[in-house]
Amino acid sequence: MAIYYLDGSTLLTSTGVFTDEQMTTCATDGFYSDGVNSRELVNCTLLPPVICPTCATPCGGTISGSGGQGIYLLDLDTGSTASDVGAVIITFNPASIPDGIRATFNSSVYNKVSSPIDGYHGSTSANNFTFIGNSSSDCGLSGSTYPALTEYNYVGGSFVATGNTQSLSVASGDVSLGSSAPGNCVMVLPKQTAEPAIINFEFVGPCSSTAWTISVSCPALLTSFSSSATAAASSNDACNESLTVNYYNAPVTGTAGVPDLYDWVFSDAYGSNVLPSGFYETPTKWIEVDTNGIVVDTGTCSSPSPYYIYLSGVQLNCNNFCGSTNYIISSQRQTDTNHQFADITVGDVIQGVALPNGHYAYSGSSTDTNTGIFRIMELDGMEVISISQCSGGVCVLT
Repeated sequence: MAIYYLDGSTLLTSTGVFTDEQMTTCATDGFYSDGVNSRELVNCTLLPPVICPTCATPCGGTISGSGGQGIYLLDLDTGSTASDVGAVIITFNPASIPDGIRATFNSSVYNKVSSPIDGYHGSTSANNFTFIGNSSSDCGLSGSTYPALTEYNYVGGSFVATGNTQSLSVASGDVSLGSSAPGNCVMVLPKQTAEPAIINFEFVGPCSSTAWTISVSCPALLTSFSSSATAAASSNDACNESLTVNYYNAPVTGTAGVPDLYDWVFSDAYGSNVLPSGFYETPTKWIEVDTNGIVVDTGTCSSPSPYYIYLSGVQLNCNNFCGSTNYIISSQRQTDTNHQFADITVGDVIQGVALPNGHYAYSGSSTDTNTGIFRIMELDGMEVISISQCSGGVCVLT
């Protein structure tokens, strides 16, 4: 194996590569790597470093970081085949002493997490670090400037000092501390194409010491759950909706396909688009979603009171109900939507024993066409296909 000599302490801080200890003979032009970073040597001068994708840490594992004040860099490979798409679930636990986190992927920065203890944490700036931890361990973060944070790179299973430093200023909006350690905080990163594959993570230990863990799943489509289609204004409204669409959750306290408190919820399986804020019904509960796409409250839908309507006998001509003949409206029925008289709409289905196709007078109570308030529905296969009311002695569609 060839031995090379650098004129700096690391590949990143060097300007040249040599074949002799006295550094008088330049190495052959080409690429040289320290296992993570590669630099091209041209005419005895090293060009700017690039990340070596094949040397990045593979997804699917857990990495721990600890040490002194500094900024810690981790390049993670999510795979580049056609099947390497979906949501990348990132679980970050900073313990109590605050740490900052952000991830850069495909030129976009991700810095929002949800804690199983208290939900959403995120910088008010889209590109800054988000600092999370216990407020009792705050070492004066807000408004602080760190002019020379030691830089570490994850190489060969541990973080190694690169010889460089970075300057960092912490804005008040970057600090999102809680009254306790936030636990395993979840970030969701959508990966919709095979390439690019590398996620660049940065972690900041701003205090005198730091210790944290991160687990990064390989891309996989999220599990769906049945839901009401649109955000309702209240839990009661949501519980009166039908389960007509599939949405997706990234579990924080819930499980895949069963959303619960502080879970992320999305309209797509990649975790790209969070649900609009409001209330939704699911097969097991109602959920309330905030503006960040996180479940902030849940509850059980109570069974609604049964609402009945009353039908007359069938008539083939709707206008018959608008003449002088009195028709009794006394057959009690329900709709599949449990709608009251005033809420019956086209598309509702009448429950119970099958009725002949045709027109029926209906009301909210047992009555007749001479004295009661009624409308006329037309049924086809028990489905309401039109609704009319009498005007000037004839049926008029409503």
